[in-house]
Amino acid sequence: MDSSSTSTSLTSGVALITYNGVKYLPQQLSSILAQTRAVVHIVVSDDHSTDGTWEYLKAWAKDTPVRVTLVRNDTQLGLSANFEQAISLVEADIVFACDQDDVWLPGKVALLAAVFEDDDRVQLVHTDAILVDAGGRDLGMTLFGELEVSETERRAVRANEAFRVYCRRNIVTGATAAFRRTLLLAARPLPNMFIHDAWLALIAAAIGPIVMLDTPTIQYRQHGANLIGVKRLSRVEKLRQLWWAINRPRPLKATTDKLLASSAILHARLFNQLSVKPAHVKMAYETLQFAKYRSNLSVNPVARCSAVAAVAVTGRYHRFSYEPWSDVLRDMLNK
Repeated sequence: MDSSSTSTSLTSGVALITYNGVKYLPQQLSSILAQTRAVVHIVVSDDHSTDGTWEYLKAWAKDTPVRVTLVRNDTQLGLSANFEQAISLVEADIVFACDQDDVWLPGKVALLAAVFEDDDRVQLVHTDAILVDAGGRDLGMTLFGELEVSETERRAVRANEAFRVYCRRNIVTGATAAFRRTLLLAARPLPNMFIHDAWLALIAAAIGPIVMLDTPTIQYRQHGANLIGVKRLSRVEKLRQLWWAINRPRPLKATTDKLLASSAILHARLFNQLSVKPAHVKMAYETLQFAKYRSNLSVNPVARCSAVAAVAVTGRYHRFSYEPWSDVLRDMLNK
């Protein structure tokens, strides 16, 4: 047991967001109630569904043996704002994010809650998942497999270097994750520039350890209506994607400007947080400077290629880009 372990029993709550999800919602709700370790509070924030989801939720809540808070938005807030509303209302030590169309495996809450109880430094825990189709049939694939999580990334997270990993790309899927409610003090308000999973992961990693478990804890349903799904691209598909990017008429600057804006938001938030390690503030600053460099590259082809080549040999692309050589090529071609 870690030297920072605690024997305190922590309460667990669920933040579930819904929008026109009545088709799969009964399975998800049943799987939450079937946990081997019960949750104490379930918050459901519905983003103005029109398919009967709200009516189903009201009927379900009447007979549920757990405290339930139902909220219905008069007008749609959108994914991120609806999620923020849900997590802010959960009254429990540990908040479990929840999608409307998945199925939790019975030991999910017990497994993740135990991690937090064993080490009071841990800010967020996330796991692998079993990918299933719309009918719940196993696709023979896992979430980490489709995300192509590398052994290098796994070692970095285990070594408490998750923030460095997340500055390059997000590998945390909210549907598999839980976090300490105290994390909201630093994470809120959630910025629109980020997918909420990625934002919570970055803030959590900047403050304390992240634990990544290879054990699947949900059946992660893949269907045509997923707001956020997962699909591993083959080498041919990646080349096609790069070819499309290179041949599109719009220059790269729109993309790099977006990266610059998101990097600026992250650095500004961490800079004002006393709980964040100085090394992580420095990393966020370096990420911001790299984004500035990419956004300000010359439109002159010769000057542009020369600048990119000079930076590439320093290793900065490998440090800050998930696909460094692809970004080098795109930056040289301004595509």
